Amino acid sequence: MTRRLTSSAVLGALALGAALLTTPASAQPLHLKIASPSPAGGFDTVMAQKIADKMKAKLGDQFTYELFDNATIGDEVVHMQQVRTGQIDMTPLGSDAVTLDPVWAVFDMPFIFADRAAVAKALDGPFGQELAASMREKAGLEVLAFGEIGFRQITNSVRPIKTPADFKGMKIRVPGSETRMLTFKTLGATPVNMNFGEVFLALQNKTIDGQENPLNDIVERSLNEVQPYISISNHVYTPVTFVMNARKFTALPDDQKAMLKAAALESAKEIRELGAVKDVELLAKLKQAGKNEIIEIDRASFIAASQPLYEQIGAIAGGTYAADLLKAVK
Repeated sequence: MTRRLTSSAVLGALALGAALLTTPASAQPLHLKIASPSPAGGFDTVMAQKIADKMKAKLGDQFTYELFDNATIGDEVVHMQQVRTGQIDMTPLGSDAVTLDPVWAVFDMPFIFADRAAVAKALDGPFGQELAASMREKAGLEVLAFGEIGFRQITNSVRPIKTPADFKGMKIRVPGSETRMLTFKTLGATPVNMNFGEVFLALQNKTIDGQENPLNDIVERSLNEVQPYISISNHVYTPVTFVMNARKFTALPDDQKAMLKAAALESAKEIRELGAVKDVELLAKLKQAGKNEIIEIDRASFIAASQPLYEQIGAIAGGTYAADLLKAVK
């Protein structure tokens, strides 16, 4: 028997079809596999969690994620490979980002950023977009936003470091960056490239004399327990370059792309605010504990010693990126 559809039934069917066609792309499920080399209290891991929480708030049950922190599935070097091959979807990159794109060498130019306002002006604006385009082209990674590892300080177990001359004879651990090694060699130290996970034991055993990292990482990894001298230098600001596999990002619906970018930028700004607060709190706690000698460097002597580095690091970064950064922070 043939059924005849009434006009109201036809209209209802058409309305249902239209509704299905106009269902927002955000209704599509999204699952992200995220990895961070730092423990739960590390700024890069905190930023990863913030992004995930913001996406959950936007997408509800349509969003799920896995977050592997504390180098559970590998260190930063492993994560860089995994995110490019699609084994993980997102990861925060620190100083080792320069191994994927030499342009990131500009962040090793010492004493460029006066404060976090200068950081935001440069990285949240056109210069940050320049960097993102370069990373996309060279490494196949989409830069979602720039968070922070923070302003770096120098610790050691030999003597107070106030001027570059105090570095004489010291072995200082630096990340796997040609330009960071060049910086500390120029300043008079003997730079040693070492995985961050090996640093505490190397400091404890006096295999190396010192290292340089933000206060949060120094305290989070208990480096202050084996380093009596802490020089407040703010010599370099290291951003967290939070990246996503570009193929995965490109395949997302436009509204999910926008959501991810917005969530990452909001999280980056919150992390910088947290970094500013933590710097003050941690320095006060270290001074109160009285176990470390806190030294204010002679900034003028360090800046004078750093002058040859700007041209050298600019040449390594290539193009006009160093000059563009210097303009962006003015």
